[in-house]
Amino acid sequence: MPEAPRTPRPHGRRAAPVSPPARALTLALLAAATWAAFAGALRNGSILLDDPLYVFANPIVRGGLTLEGARHFLVEPHSGNWHPLTSWSHMLDVQLFGLEPAGHHATSVVLHVINALLLLLVLHRLTGAWWRSALVAGFFALHPLRVESVAWISERKDVLSGLFFLLTIEAYRRWVERPGPALYALVIASFALGLMSKPMLVTLPCVLVLLDVWPLSRLAAGARATPVAAPATAPSPSRVPPTGRAPARALGGLIVEKWPLFAMSIVASLITFIVQRKAGAVVSTVSAPFDLRVSNALISYWRYVAKIVWPTGLAPFYPYEPGFHLAAALAAAAGLLAVTALTLWQVRRRPYLAVGWLWYVGMLLPVIGLIQVGSQGYADRYTYLPVIGLGVAVVWGVGELVARRGPARLAAAAACGLVLVALGVATARQVALWKDSRTLFAHTLAVTRDNAVAHQNMGNVFMIAGDPRAAIPHFQEALRLQPEFPNLRGVLGSALGMVGRYDEAAAQFQAALGHQETADLHFDLGLVYAKQGRVDDAIRECEAALRLDPHHYRAHAQLGAGLVTAGRPDEALAHLRRATELEPGEIATWRLLATTCAATGRFPEAVQAIERAIALAGAANARDEEARLTRLRDLYKAGRTERAAP
Repeated sequence: MPEAPRTPRPHGRRAAPVSPPARALTLALLAAATWAAFAGALRNGSILLDDPLYVFANPIVRGGLTLEGARHFLVEPHSGNWHPLTSWSHMLDVQLFGLEPAGHHATSVVLHVINALLLLLVLHRLTGAWWRSALVAGFFALHPLRVESVAWISERKDVLSGLFFLLTIEAYRRWVERPGPALYALVIASFALGLMSKPMLVTLPCVLVLLDVWPLSRLAAGARATPVAAPATAPSPSRVPPTGRAPARALGGLIVEKWPLFAMSIVASLITFIVQRKAGAVVSTVSAPFDLRVSNALISYWRYVAKIVWPTGLAPFYPYEPGFHLAAALAAAAGLLAVTALTLWQVRRRPYLAVGWLWYVGMLLPVIGLIQVGSQGYADRYTYLPVIGLGVAVVWGVGELVARRGPARLAAAAACGLVLVALGVATARQVALWKDSRTLFAHTLAVTRDNAVAHQNMGNVFMIAGDPRAAIPHFQEALRLQPEFPNLRGVLGSALGMVGRYDEAAAQFQAALGHQETADLHFDLGLVYAKQGRVDDAIRECEAALRLDPHHYRAHAQLGAGLVTAGRPDEALAHLRRATELEPGEIATWRLLATTCAATGRFPEAVQAIERAIALAGAANARDEEARLTRLRDLYKAGRTERAAP
């Protein structure tokens, strides 16, 4: 690569100095605009996609910030990912705000505001260009593509890792200005915290090499790589020039001096791959052949560019488009090669073009889909940090074009202001779509097609609302689109059973069991058999559920009920007692235990069970429970042993 310019200052006419009050006002406006664009998130709830797994139904996170929980997430994955710092932040939110979504949203919005301000300051310290840095920061902060990362509680990892990404760059800049073990240790520590927030930061060492080219101007053409005899914490400062600044090196030397960071990236990549494969998130080459992945990856680079330029039709999930699109893939590849060649050709005169473009391309590489994780084709959240590179390339390029033209500069400034306002308004509207799951997935179905995930989530919305009839068409459509979708047959079977379509429900549960055997599926099938009067089949399925999960309280309760119906009350008692131990708050189980005890002459235990039901029922239903209690006491006093009415 040719030698890069040695000055870190922007090209063109030297920018006039910006006064401290102007800088303070810029920072205040950026913070206020970013907060205003995302403030609507504080009125939003959580959504069904991932939020329960990450926070609201996760027993460890729900316990708040505890030493035991912190230790757990340090060694165990969190919903198929290893990012302990992100997990700890969710636990801290629960500790501070409980399970109210507003506090969790506020944390993410505040982190994003901090990232916007930090980006401005870091870029300015790197380049000396205040207004260009402010434009990049404003574009980054206010673009609607940021909504998924900020308004989705489960994507805390984006904003948290973004914070340490920028802190690592700032620590590295300081090390370049004053090399030494302490500052290099700070670079390593910041990078480690970033990887513990989201392993997508594995490409950060490559970004630092790009920054060495521009604006740090550390690339020495033709120089040999300087040997680095580094301790574990820092490269040797023995070759630092008299100015105290880190020396210029050949490309190989710039890479070698960052060997601790690259080693950390390799380790983080291996951990992530192992954890995600163990969780079943890594898609096999049978489900997604490599040629399809390459096609999708090449095209996705330009999908992101299109959404950056015109951010409409945004959704939390974009289906993976099947089929190998040869012409589109070749066109996308040709475009990537052409832009890369053009920016490299201009690297001596306009190094920011190559740096910004390669920043964008390189940072997307871990999530572009060559190693397919999940069923999405691409995702808005993946652009959170890569888009900064494109912003730098565009802003610095336009800035150079208009630098010597007064009227053009004014026109460009006005246009940039209008664009930022438009982006802020669009972002606020996009945030409002994340109000709740019904709003979000209704919008998703409107702007995407053949979206099995959106249909499944809409079905879940209706199930939670107690409307299984409305849920069934969505589950059926999701199953048509993705016949092997995990758990889909199970939820469809539950919906069919709730509306009395027992034969269809049983067929779905049986098909699901043929794919994956779980205690819940056996229990659900047993419940359907019980509704159909197939008592022996119901008993068999509940017993199968308990073999897989001996602590399945609903299976114990249903097995007890089945054994009572089959005339085996003595066997039923053990399961009913176990069910009340596992779930003491279930009134129906206490009632059944009471009637079964009475039927077998165990009146004192029956009375105790009914009294427990009275305590749980509350004032509204206490009268019915009192009637049962009176009936049992009368039977007991009379010494009768006939079966008590349920």
